[in-house]
Order: sequence, then C-alpha cells, then structure tokens
Amino acid sequence: MHPRRFALIGGTIMVVMGLLAFLPGLNTNPIEAGLPALSLDTSYGLFLGLFAMNVLNKVALIAFGAWGILASQNQTRSLPASTNWASWVFLSMGVLAILGAIPQTNTLGGNWPLFGNEVWAHTVFSLLGGYFGLVLKRKAHANNAWLRDERDSRAA
Repeated sequence: MHPRRFALIGGTIMVVMGLLAFLPGLNTNPIEAGLPALSLDTSYGLFLGLFAMNVLNKVALIAFGAWGILASQNQTRSLPASTNWASWVFLSMGVLAILGAIPQTNTLGGNWPLFGNEVWAHTVFSLLGGYFGLVLKRKAHANNAWLRDERDSRAA
C-alpha cells in the first residue's frame, strides 16, 4: 500500500470514529461501564463498548484524521505529506500507547482516558504509522536516489 493511501484510509477511519463517538447511542455510560472518574468527563463513555473516550479523544481523532486526508490529497507533495503525517501518527500514537499502559499516566491526570483497548488501538496505529512514515519513506528515498543515478549514467 502506498503511504498516500494509508493517509487517506487511516485519516478517514479516524474522522469517522471521532464523529461517531459523539453520538450518545454508541456510548455506554461511564458509571455503567465501570470506568474510572475523570476530571474532564465531557462526552465521556465507552464507545462501541470497547474504547473509553471523552471529548479530547474524539477531537484529537477528528483533527488527526482530517490532517491525514488533507495530506493524501496534496497533488504535488502527496508522498512527503503522507509520510510526514504517518511519522507523526507513529510518534504521537506510540507515546499515547505507552502512557496508557502505565497506571499512573493512563488518564493524563484525569483528563484523557488512554487505558484498556485504547492502548491496543494506539499501538496498532503507531506501528502502521511507523511502517508508512519511516520504513517506506526510506525505501522511497532509496528508489529515488537509484533512479537519479540511473538517469545520470544515461546522460553521460
């Protein structure tokens, strides 16, 4: 898969999840779900019975997703924009996964639920972002260097 396609698909998934998570019918009440209390409990609940989310999770998903979609649509710089987005997904989602796995930091001071299935979701997105943002970026640079060398040798 091309990094541009990853940015489009990943960004779309993030935007859709973020928007759907605002629908009250798709969230379980935090008390009924047995979720810990948060200082910031605006729009707090268990999305689809799987992901503890509040307004920060939802807005961050929408923002990251919109950035990914925009990066994929950049006609002149779609590869650099898409790999840059994927690199940021790798970094930010990786940090959130690590914070979510540590009991002392898994709510960011009671403001952002990062625990439970959020850890797995952040880990998966981070690994995919690392592949498309770092591994494929290096391959693309290596291929471009190889193509430049081939063009230079033909010109000589």
